[in-house]
Amino acid sequence: MSSPLGTRPPLPPEPPEPPFPRPTPWLPDIRPTAPGPVSANASVMVAARDWMDERLLDQRVIALAGELDDEAVNRTVAALALLDADGDDPIQLRLSGVSAVTTSVLPIVDALDLTGAPIHATALGTLTGPAIALLAVADRRTAGPHALFQLREPRAPRGEHGRDVERSAAAHAREVALVDERLAAACGRPVAEVAADMRAGRLLTAQGARDYGLVDGDEPTQRPPRG
Repeated sequence: MSSPLGTRPPLPPEPPEPPFPRPTPWLPDIRPTAPGPVSANASVMVAARDWMDERLLDQRVIALAGELDDEAVNRTVAALALLDADGDDPIQLRLSGVSAVTTSVLPIVDALDLTGAPIHATALGTLTGPAIALLAVADRRTAGPHALFQLREPRAPRGEHGRDVERSAAAHAREVALVDERLAAACGRPVAEVAADMRAGRLLTAQGARDYGLVDGDEPTQRPPRG
């Protein structure tokens, strides 16, 4: 003999009586998560990074580290525009172990040129290749005692064929020449000398960078106007 519960499914619960409960106004809405599995640690790191970036911007500080990708470039350009519109106090640019290709550096250099507020840049760790230009074009340039500067010409892009190779090679050569020119103007050296040092991969210590004209001494040097 079967149970009466098996003769039909249980009835659904009755709907709540009005007024319907509403979410507490001081509780934030849950943000949609990105597709795919996301660990709790990753969520905490993203939240911590956003919180830190906001605190740094409040202090007019932009911190860059590691290899600069498109997202980092876009965030930096936007942050410069935001801080420039917010006031004329100096903007602190902290460069910690930064490396980048010319296509990542040149947009930030252009944004620095367009920024009316003074740029005070500090190098920490190792700056590599075109990323050195981010320090060179600043109004005030300092470096940690253990900072290193590797003057290294970036490699041309690969994986293209036919006429695309020629066009990419020509564009790459123009970008490298622009970086060499900006470094030469900032350091007070001939473009040919800077280009040769970039091809040779010359390594400078913090004191060597001061002697080279890349880092200011006790008194900031007078450089030509940006742009």
